[in-house]
Amino acid sequence: MAQNTRESSIFAPMTGKIVDLIEVPDDTFSKKMMGDGVAIIPKDGMLYSPISGIVSVVAATKHAIGFQTNTGLNILVHVGLEAHEVADKTTILHVKQGQRVQAGDLVAEYDLGAFEEKGLNTITPVIVVNDEEEDTEIKANVGDVEAGAGEIFRVVEIIKEEAPEGEEKPAEEETKEAGAPEKEVKKPPKDVSVIDELKNESEEFLKDSTNWVKLGAMFVGLVAIMVVIFVTIGVFLNSGGGE
Repeated sequence: MAQNTRESSIFAPMTGKIVDLIEVPDDTFSKKMMGDGVAIIPKDGMLYSPISGIVSVVAATKHAIGFQTNTGLNILVHVGLEAHEVADKTTILHVKQGQRVQAGDLVAEYDLGAFEEKGLNTITPVIVVNDEEEDTEIKANVGDVEAGAGEIFRVVEIIKEEAPEGEEKPAEEETKEAGAPEKEVKKPPKDVSVIDELKNESEEFLKDSTNWVKLGAMFVGLVAIMVVIFVTIGVFLNSGGGE
């Protein structure tokens, strides 16, 4: 089975500073329970698409938006921490679930001032959502970044390719394709059963007169043996052996 790699660039959804996920004060993200990636400390609330693909999920409270790349990677942008209520009341959406977008398209506007008034952390994790079937590695960048232009990390996928159909085939299939005749499986004639065969053998045996002599001798011998057995039993009983 061959293995190849495929790399996908994930662009900054917001302008700000790229930091390691370990700096996010939420175990769900800092311990990478949902997946690996980075976080952005945003300078403003303008959110752009980090990939070209579709908007796969929009949270009911607008605080989180999911994207799926054209190659099937799932990216989640989670704006702020514990910001559901504020985001729901103050966010302006420019897309809807299922909509196709290009990297750098404006997706939403968040009022970060409203977040700060409520004492909410605006740090924004951007992660590749865990997929048990995918083997991925994240190559993260650090430092300041411009929304829609700078790459925040690169995803390296290990692609496991199955051998093309027909490349490795069992010898039996190759023989069939080469036109070799299949081995004929011999079957017993349908009109001859085991009983018929035994019957035929018995008839042949009885046709031979010498076999009748043999049968007679065997019968006489059997009778003699039975007489001896009965006489022995009688003697035994008369002698009181049965008491």
